Amino acid sequence: MSGAARTGGTRPTCALCGARVRPPFRTPQPEIAPDLDMRPGEPARSTLPNWLQTCAGCSAVAPDLGVLPAEAKPVVESAEYRALAETVPAEAIPFRRWSLIRRGLQDPAGEAEALLQAAWACDDAQAGAEADALRAAVAQAWESASGTAALLRRLDVLRRSGDWARAEHLVQTLNEQSLDATAASVVAFQRARIAARDAGRHLMSSALPPPAHAPHVSHRRHTPVGFWGRLFRKGT
Repeated sequence: MSGAARTGGTRPTCALCGARVRPPFRTPQPEIAPDLDMRPGEPARSTLPNWLQTCAGCSAVAPDLGVLPAEAKPVVESAEYRALAETVPAEAIPFRRWSLIRRGLQDPAGEAEALLQAAWACDDAQAGAEADALRAAVAQAWESASGTAALLRRLDVLRRSGDWARAEHLVQTLNEQSLDATAASVVAFQRARIAARDAGRHLMSSALPPPAHAPHVSHRRHTPVGFWGRLFRKGT
């Protein structure tokens, strides 16, 4: 069956087994600042459980089951994929399964993003140890990351996982680069949080100087121009 299978009238179908599935979820536009790892703010934040669909017929997982390529089928049928239902918090199962599918499709960037989303799901489920382990895996996957935006996300993942030594080293690496004002503010904030051994969640707005703290819309007016600034505005 084609990866773009859409049979069954107006209802989409799973590309792997033909079962009817719901249409892809449309995430609402965030209205407040994202986390420092770019988890979007509310109201998008609370919709995390809806970002992925799980097929009732074959247990395939994807944002859009109707466009899964046939190459995903061996992954979905694998013992490793099935075993996740018994080994990880229920809230994280779809994201862990999606990460395996992305790996099978030779998409390491997509795999890492899915693992980070699984960590967010574990955060929501108060499964701190699992979230830490997932962030450690994401940090490893992003070890060769380049570009300010990617490095700043990795820095937050390292701090949140409690990997203080690597986080401190990355702060030093970033401070040796030519950073725009927004990125420099984020690094300074992260450095202070690392020194305090604070592994908690923080919003992007917390890392930016006034008047960015309140209201959030002020970020759009005062965030300096630069790659990280453009990325931040894009996510708001």
